[in-house]
Amino acid sequence: MIGTLLWTVALLVVFIVAATAAWAGWRAAPYVPTRQHDVERMLRIADLKPGEKVVDLGAGDGRFILTAARDYHALAVGYEISLLPYMVAKIRLWRARLGGSATIVMKDFFYENLSDADVVVCFLTPAAMKKLGEKFRRELRSGTRIVSFAFSIAGWQPVSKDKPNPRTMAVWLYRV
Repeated sequence: MIGTLLWTVALLVVFIVAATAAWAGWRAAPYVPTRQHDVERMLRIADLKPGEKVVDLGAGDGRFILTAARDYHALAVGYEISLLPYMVAKIRLWRARLGGSATIVMKDFFYENLSDADVVVCFLTPAAMKKLGEKFRRELRSGTRIVSFAFSIAGWQPVSKDKPNPRTMAVWLYRV
């Protein structure tokens, strides 16, 4: 009886983790961790200042919000809908002991108001970037910086593009 219950719980957990990962992949992007040197490159390009609010769309394991809060003294918020990366991020943030300067929430960023962001960072699919273009125009204040890894925002003119060599992924900087 106990063995059956444990197997049932284990299968349920696996199903929930797989279902949230599939939903995240379909909704905006599968979990693909950004290398730390690219995280730092993106935050540097954003010209992130202490006290600014940076929002990471599809925060994964929390490396952007952790780096932004720890190294740039920014207020960092991440949105993630896939359970496993979200839990990893929660643990990483708890271990970093950054107080309230870095937060991750398990919510769909398409339904969240981003109007108080100074900087938005993302590594999402081209389809998600296309949907976000209109959301950014509606919600973000003039001067808000958007930094996108690998994929541009369709129909937007970037302020700059960083692609140091043919083997690196492009980083796009936009201003609303």
